[in-house]
Amino acid sequence: MPQTSRAALTVTALALLAAVPAHAQQVATPTETTAVDEKSFKVDAPGTYANADLSYVLTSGNSTANSLGFKGDVTHRWAKHSIGFAAGGLRASSSPDTRFAVGTPGDFEVQIPEAELTAEAYYGRGRYDFKLSDRLYFTTGAGWERNRFSGLDNRWLVDTGLGYIFVNNDRTSFRGAAGITYTSEDYTVDDGRDGSFFGARAGWDFRQKLFSNTTFTHTLIADENLEDTDDLRVDAQFGLHVAMSSKLGLKVNWRLLWDNQPALAEYDLYTPGGIDTGLTVISPYKELDQGFSVSLVFSFAPPKKG
Repeated sequence: MPQTSRAALTVTALALLAAVPAHAQQVATPTETTAVDEKSFKVDAPGTYANADLSYVLTSGNSTANSLGFKGDVTHRWAKHSIGFAAGGLRASSSPDTRFAVGTPGDFEVQIPEAELTAEAYYGRGRYDFKLSDRLYFTTGAGWERNRFSGLDNRWLVDTGLGYIFVNNDRTSFRGAAGITYTSEDYTVDDGRDGSFFGARAGWDFRQKLFSNTTFTHTLIADENLEDTDDLRVDAQFGLHVAMSSKLGLKVNWRLLWDNQPALAEYDLYTPGGIDTGLTVISPYKELDQGFSVSLVFSFAPPKKG
């Protein structure tokens, strides 16, 4: 077997092994806010490019759990212009651990509670890029996201700025972008903060072709609230994509979302003995969310000329 094929099979096996704990730890972090359009001004020819990712997990028996993740994007590129749209979401549910029995000591039936929603998040965005020179480009975009299990009811964000292409060839792509944003947020619990503000954004997009059918990707975005500099968000992603054919691939992704000022959550208050006091308390969500996912990727690209 050729060395490249053996390496590709090794990477595929690692990706499948990573999928086992990935679903068990999946959290509601599917929102995509890349600093640059990853398909703008690549070495590929102008045309329309599309991708669709789909993942689904179902378990039943002693417990019930299911999760569905999806995302898709379409980009049309001209010689100097690029416009793209993307959308996606995640919905997961599982049965609580509180099982109980119904009946008498000699005749009873164990009841497993029905699955409850444990994660739900959605996003949509659009982006336009214009090439100013071989390396410098203008970029602008707008997007919406919702992640109620992290306290975010709605977030609308508009950004505009400049990007620079440091490396762009068949094997390596590295580019960065920086600009100004305007954000409008609604929270599930009102904490008195002004959810509308101007901010600054900086980030990069890196992708490296490891083998003929295997690509490593990494993106990072930092969003700073210029009206409250303690309000800083960072989104980092690491991915490995293995192409199984010209249209089908397998992708493993690890995502880290850090928010220095997370939204607030409302909790029922119990005594140390487990008695409900009938009161509620307010506490912030955790600053860090992370999620692992594995998905099938369906790709479309225009046929190469010649």
